[in-house]
Amino acid sequence: MHVLIVESSQLYREILQQSFNRFRGVDFTLLATQAEALAATESQTFDFVVISGQLSDGDGLALGRHLRQGGRLPLTPIVLLTSSPSAELAAEAERAGITEIFRKQDLEELVAFARHFLDGQQPLRCRILYVEDAVEQRLPLTAQLRDWGAQVDAYTSADEAWPAFLGGDYDLVLTDLVLGGHMTGSRLINRIRRQDAPRGRVPVLAVTAFDSPQRRMELFHLGIDDYVTKPILPAELRARIHNLIARKRAEERNRELLKATELGVTIVDEEGFVLSMDDNARQMFGLFDDAECRSFASLLVADGAQSLESLFWLIGRGSVQRLRFNGVHRDGHVFPLQLSSQEIEPADGGRRFALLTRDISGEQTLADQLARARDTAARLGRMKSEFLANVSHELRTPLNAIVGMSFLLLEDPLTPEQHELVRHIDAAGQRLTGLIDDILDFSKLDSGQLELQVVAFSVPDLLGRVAAMVEQRAAVKGLTVRVEADGLPALLCGDPERLTQALLQYASNAVKFTEQGSITLRGSVVETANGCCMLRCEVIDTGIGIAPADQAHIFESFRQADGSSSRRYGGTGLGLAITRELVELMGGEVGVSSEPGRGSTFWLTVCLARADQPLVMDCPAGELTAVQFAERFAGRRVLLAEDEPVNRELALSLLRGAGLQVDVAEDGLAAVRAVRENDYDLVLMDILMPHMDGLQAASAIRRIPERAALPIVALTASTVEGDRRRCFDAGMNDFIAKSTMARLLYPVLARWLSHERQVLAQTATTRG
Repeated sequence: MHVLIVESSQLYREILQQSFNRFRGVDFTLLATQAEALAATESQTFDFVVISGQLSDGDGLALGRHLRQGGRLPLTPIVLLTSSPSAELAAEAERAGITEIFRKQDLEELVAFARHFLDGQQPLRCRILYVEDAVEQRLPLTAQLRDWGAQVDAYTSADEAWPAFLGGDYDLVLTDLVLGGHMTGSRLINRIRRQDAPRGRVPVLAVTAFDSPQRRMELFHLGIDDYVTKPILPAELRARIHNLIARKRAEERNRELLKATELGVTIVDEEGFVLSMDDNARQMFGLFDDAECRSFASLLVADGAQSLESLFWLIGRGSVQRLRFNGVHRDGHVFPLQLSSQEIEPADGGRRFALLTRDISGEQTLADQLARARDTAARLGRMKSEFLANVSHELRTPLNAIVGMSFLLLEDPLTPEQHELVRHIDAAGQRLTGLIDDILDFSKLDSGQLELQVVAFSVPDLLGRVAAMVEQRAAVKGLTVRVEADGLPALLCGDPERLTQALLQYASNAVKFTEQGSITLRGSVVETANGCCMLRCEVIDTGIGIAPADQAHIFESFRQADGSSSRRYGGTGLGLAITRELVELMGGEVGVSSEPGRGSTFWLTVCLARADQPLVMDCPAGELTAVQFAERFAGRRVLLAEDEPVNRELALSLLRGAGLQVDVAEDGLAAVRAVRENDYDLVLMDILMPHMDGLQAASAIRRIPERAALPIVALTASTVEGDRRRCFDAGMNDFIAKSTMARLLYPVLARWLSHERQVLAQTATTRG
């Protein structure tokens, strides 16, 4: 194939050539002037011509007119390129024989237009059944078809051609209408069209000696796809054959694609009766016999009029719609299918619709499996949560007794040997409690069950409490503990318990790995924006330090900087990993800088919101001794609701040892009854109790009008996240884990007994 491009601009000639390089087997002649184009067309023929509207030596339109009217390129497509097309130019170009006009910038449209003509010049590569009784026409046309690349079976009559058609696989039938013998060309076409697909759909190109509007109507009603008139022009015949073959190949590709997608196609009329089915649809419904005249509704589960209404609605829409139905296989089993409808060209005056069916049994099975897996995962998640709650409660109940009783023993006068033994018991209990806390926290973080609270707190006081928690252990080793918290906001909002847990992990490690020197807790604000603060906290020690190679991994789960440290110092390697997870939940980061032998600085950042009101603390930070507590609150009356004997004895010892008057209730019902009948300053409420649990009891107490302001503090062995929120939702004011009861009971009670005193004073002032 040869393409002629006439363009004065070398750059644009190269652009045009690059655009046409997409086609296979194309040779280019690139010329710059009208004179060169005229000379080239004298000695060569071209299959496609592109001419620029403005040439250096003339007008492109004039060149096209000369090529066409001069007889040099009578049938070759000629395209004119112009920068400014107009209606006048289009009319003049049509009179000059120009095929089409394109703007120079519309290269994609030009290439698409050229593809149609250039594809038509490719070898036909098809098999043609040719029927013509005139030998002077049959022989040269047969030779021409073979030159174009077609395989041709030529016959002199339809009687001879018909058996060949039935026994062969043809891409096209080319037949004259007037033939000798018993069968005319019209009867041959009629017989072909009565065959089942795909044989009955073979394109038919008719040859006729005359042309008129009435004749055309007769031919197309007969079922032909196209026709040519005698005498046959080779270029026209090739173009028509190419178009028919291309359309047939496209339909075959579409059918193959449908078959590959396992999409069934059923043609129905407007009343839903099946006209035809493809193999996919037949196999889907198990119909291997003729499905014509069967109502498509009979292939669906008969679930009343609603199904039929949905089907007819789908058919009548005309545009593509999709609905879900249940189909019925021939063997009786029901399967889910997706049904789509598209109206196609009418036939014999009636509307026709293509119903596209897709068996979605696999998708439904997968969806059912995913639903079951989701339900199973949810059930396992609930079981895991319940297991964690039970394990937490069952492990902590005896541990609380060990830690609490050892705490009480340490307060009593003991011999030095006894004191040392009890101190070891207390240390072992505290260590075991810490291990359980780490494992449970790691499990909750891993399952995404850990939630954060948002309350107002003082960062300097929080740092002071953390320092107080490690001060005694540090003093035993001769270490000093300092707090640097100048310049911090008075009050921030966040989760003080989890921030305390993270900083306590840093501080405890600092005490563990420091033999001499000091430990410093430092707080500062590194960024403030939109009412939020990025708080940075550091714990600085003068301990053994960490090697640079280990610093990158120290926050990973089950990792310690030195493998021997677990044997020398103890620990699971989870503490810093939990700290990292907690800090990331609070919108921050963790890090460490260290030098072996010179100490370490562990830091963290958290994003906290500023609070509107200053925090008023009427009790000291950190721990309170029983004597200090009794100096302020001795004689106050407290109700203890606790069913477990050992924990009840421990709590009674702590409360009575601080000078409080204590009444005991062993279940929730007794607690509500006691509160209704007596005036208490505070209620300590266990969560898990028989008959009525602590949450139900707190809700019942809150419904007593005169007890609406009574402080209720939750007391529980469970640390599963969400217990705190459930306690607050039930009307409780605070939360104490039994594992920390011996050390945190007095500060928490001091806070709420002070708060209760303030409420009474405000009430008295209001009444006065």
